[in-house]
Amino acid sequence: MSSIPLDNVEDYYIWTNNLTKVYGTGTKKIKAVNGINFTMTSGVHGFLGPNGAGKTSTINMLIGAISITQGDAYLKGRKAGSKKARKSIGFLPQDPAFYEKLSGLEYLIFQARLNSTPKSIAKQKALNLINFFDLTDAKDRKIKTYSMGMKQKIGLAAGLIHEPKLLILDEPTSNLDPLVRKKIIDYVRKISKDMSIFISSHVLSEVEQMCDTVTIINKGKIILTDTVQNVKNWFSNSTNLYVVDTNSNETFLDVLKGLKMIMKAWIDEKEKKIFVNTNDIEQFQKIIPKLVIENGLTLKSFYQPESSLQDVFLEIINEEEGKLNEA
Repeated sequence: MSSIPLDNVEDYYIWTNNLTKVYGTGTKKIKAVNGINFTMTSGVHGFLGPNGAGKTSTINMLIGAISITQGDAYLKGRKAGSKKARKSIGFLPQDPAFYEKLSGLEYLIFQARLNSTPKSIAKQKALNLINFFDLTDAKDRKIKTYSMGMKQKIGLAAGLIHEPKLLILDEPTSNLDPLVRKKIIDYVRKISKDMSIFISSHVLSEVEQMCDTVTIINKGKIILTDTVQNVKNWFSNSTNLYVVDTNSNETFLDVLKGLKMIMKAWIDEKEKKIFVNTNDIEQFQKIIPKLVIENGLTLKSFYQPESSLQDVFLEIINEEEGKLNEA
């Protein structure tokens, strides 16, 4: 993957060139992040990969929590880890820690003051965020009494209190129940209208709902970076799965099973439509209308189902694992 000229780093919220992180020395050396180049423009960007792929190490280098072994990273033109870069970002770690003896309001005011916000303005900003995250009734309660979902909201609010240009979220919905997860997703969507967001997550269905673009990383290397829709379209067009629906699917299923080009055909229990795998896509597309007419049936629909981001992710990771096993 080619790098982007250094002159253009201010055009990107995140820019990396040969970004590398090595842990240990000698025979115990582990390359967690292996010379990655990727960029993020405005919007919401998902950062995906299995456990041990290098996601957290990459994020920790971007926010300046750990040193960069080799290469460069810039956040909106500011070198990762520098004071200017840290001031321009908000961050919510996977397992945020709080001063739990403080109330939610006190904690947010404290965070604002740490960012040099005047005291009078800090309180108003804190109250605005507490209202935004539906925590008004709990604002004076100590954080130690908060539920996991409430703590996640306060963590998000703390990351926003200084009005960053870029918000970085590491597994923002982990360990939350479905209702709170939905609320966090809704909040992220609202926040994204005013700033760019970089999200690392294992919950691919949620990434699909929140993100415009996505980067997939595996074993420390970038596999791809593209829009979510482009990735899904590419995968859907490359598969041999089709859905057929007629006025008599049981009859047409018997017809399809008699064709040599059909690898597998079945009626889905939920959708009640015929799902078909074929080894000759072009010929299959041509023959379906003809077969429907010859058998006196009515064709209701014939299409390739759109793949989910999870389908794509699993296919890509399995393909990469297969290449590694062959090497």
